[in-house]
Amino acid sequence: MNFDEALSTILTTIEREPHKSIMVKDRIDLLDPVRSLFFIIINGVEITQAIQYRQSEKHLTDPADRGADNSVRLVADKPAYVRVYVEASMHDVANVTGTVTMQVMRYGIWVDAAPLMQQAPFSITAAKDPVYARERSSLSRSLNFIIPASRMAGHFRLRIHVEVKGDKRYSAEEEGIVDASLKQTLRLRGIPVRYLGPDASGSLIDLSAPRLADFQSTLATTLQMFPVSQTPEISLAGVFTFSEPLTGAIANGNCPSSWNNLLFWLGIAKAVDGNRSNMVYYGLLPNGIPRGGAAGCGGGGGTAAGFIDDGITMAHEIGHYFNFAHAPACLPADDNKFDVNYPVYEPYETMSMRTASIGEYGLDSTGTIYSPVSSSDIMSYCSFRWISLYHYLQLLDNPLLNPQIVRGAGTGVPSYYDDRFRDPHRIPDPTPPWESRYVFPQEEVARQNYVVLTGFIKYGEVEIASVLKADTRLNNSGRKLEGFMAEILDANSRVLHRTLLRHLETHAGCGCGCHGEDHDEPEGVVQAMLPSHDEAYTYRIRKDENVLWSKQAPDTYPEVNDVQAHVEGDEMIVSWRTDYPGELSLERIVMFAPPNSEEWTMLAINLTEDSARITAKTLPGGDLQIKVLVTDGFHSASGKTMISLPEGELSAAILWPGEGSVVRTGGAVRFWGTATRASGEPLPAEALRWEIDGVFAGEGPELWHDLPEIDSEHRLTLKVKWNEKESETSVIFLATCCGQKPYLFKRS
Repeated sequence: MNFDEALSTILTTIEREPHKSIMVKDRIDLLDPVRSLFFIIINGVEITQAIQYRQSEKHLTDPADRGADNSVRLVADKPAYVRVYVEASMHDVANVTGTVTMQVMRYGIWVDAAPLMQQAPFSITAAKDPVYARERSSLSRSLNFIIPASRMAGHFRLRIHVEVKGDKRYSAEEEGIVDASLKQTLRLRGIPVRYLGPDASGSLIDLSAPRLADFQSTLATTLQMFPVSQTPEISLAGVFTFSEPLTGAIANGNCPSSWNNLLFWLGIAKAVDGNRSNMVYYGLLPNGIPRGGAAGCGGGGGTAAGFIDDGITMAHEIGHYFNFAHAPACLPADDNKFDVNYPVYEPYETMSMRTASIGEYGLDSTGTIYSPVSSSDIMSYCSFRWISLYHYLQLLDNPLLNPQIVRGAGTGVPSYYDDRFRDPHRIPDPTPPWESRYVFPQEEVARQNYVVLTGFIKYGEVEIASVLKADTRLNNSGRKLEGFMAEILDANSRVLHRTLLRHLETHAGCGCGCHGEDHDEPEGVVQAMLPSHDEAYTYRIRKDENVLWSKQAPDTYPEVNDVQAHVEGDEMIVSWRTDYPGELSLERIVMFAPPNSEEWTMLAINLTEDSARITAKTLPGGDLQIKVLVTDGFHSASGKTMISLPEGELSAAILWPGEGSVVRTGGAVRFWGTATRASGEPLPAEALRWEIDGVFAGEGPELWHDLPEIDSEHRLTLKVKWNEKESETSVIFLATCCGQKPYLFKRS
């Protein structure tokens, strides 16, 4: 920017829409001729929670890829970085400092609420002709401040002041509205997977199922990238035991058959759990299972899975859960499942050289910058990944994230928000309420009795491996397979109901060995759900007029008797007696629900005997209904009992810093954690207490804390107490004063 352009910028007040968080009102005293020649200006303010537009015309060559400054919507309950860029008029100006003050509306006027915490550097040199890429790619070239998650809510204003102390020529101010009235929450329905099978040498091993805290800590990477609250809602849907090594190579982006076998059972677990539509179902695996090319697998069909502490894979697989296809970068040559609509963010890539650039500059709450030059989208297989503009924008106002409108600390209310009224100046009369308003309806439909046919397809052949008759909800996920029809027939071969078979498409997260044979036919897990009929005599799958699979009803019925449940140590033992003279295979399922409720939660599936051992510590306390369901697919029998359990264990997890992390001490360090009851209900902020090296540091899920500016090792402890229950967890991390990026070190 030259002098004339800078002067023009100062004389023109740029009005922006409040919801875009644009900073306005550069000021200078033009009556002072000396100051008119020698001055500094605030040449932009970037407010980002993961990725943000700023002067996109300076680096994105295609106008279709550009956006107005700060037009990526901010969300509530997630910390934000405020980067203040300063430019000088005639020559570089050193020792520029600044402050940012948060203001809230009180009785119609803006009043100061609190200064924002400043991060390193605490002063910068304002360049006469700053180089855009250098500014964006380094925090050392901007004044940086933190809006903690606890203050990111509703509407507020930022008042920014920069100056060179002792020199009146060099100062500038700016003000602007921030809209953080949209709150989105990631709800994860975890399925812990126990492994009881062979290791790499063939010896039998027993790997315990992950705990709730493992889901919490593994989810941290996803929470950093996605536009969601820093506190997720995580609940567990029982434990599933798996016995097959997860070996095999990825072909055409498809999961290996071993992973499809796992996802087959996870799909059944989801159906038993009620196919809850506002949750992401994710199976978490213990490390130590033999595996091949895939680090995880999942898809838009309804389930995903990965390993403990592999946060990148979890974010990738959850992306598939949101129906994101692979981004076109670093994929094996035979992967034909990439997203053809992924933008070509020139100049970082071209149609002939796709790198799946993230498109803009990303930034996480540790201060790590992700450049569009070197960072690829999380849905690629590249090594340095972050979320792109393309996928971030698709997650805003996403029904699966339960978007809700919230207000902040002031007396002002958020602007009216509705799909029918996008224009902030067009408000209906009478004005409806805003506070706690969900953008989309949140009620689940009631469960109905369905027949769930689940199996596999390969080379056009279909084999149904599970026929389940249970109360659940319709799963509309997956791709309809034209010509493949699932049908229920009566004894006279009259069709009672038919529906298209669905391919629960899965996509693999690449670990190594991402290659395999080339084929375009659908392969993997298939499922069909049909309303149950008392007259059902035959289930069948046909392709056009060819019957691929069928099953007929037996003349016998299962019976369930003597259901009992009791506690032994940390386990709940459920037992019953099944009477069944028929020859069809049976599905045995154990579920629980609160008293007088029909919202059943899956506890155990794939049972071969009339008993189940379940970890009681992960269950909510108090009176519970225990239900046993036995079905041959045509007829079902169930039995219930009651049990009273003590309050389950509290779960606490430190999301940052991780064990072995290295953090910078140039400014406050973020301590971030979460704690829940056994039911998955998050605990209030006052239940979380932080200690650093044994000394109390503060409360809440997020704490920004200053550390000595020397290289030193610290022990961080999160202690949780609620209703006489206590839990704690600790990590050891290294703090450095030398400006290194956060990374993991190996302790000797």
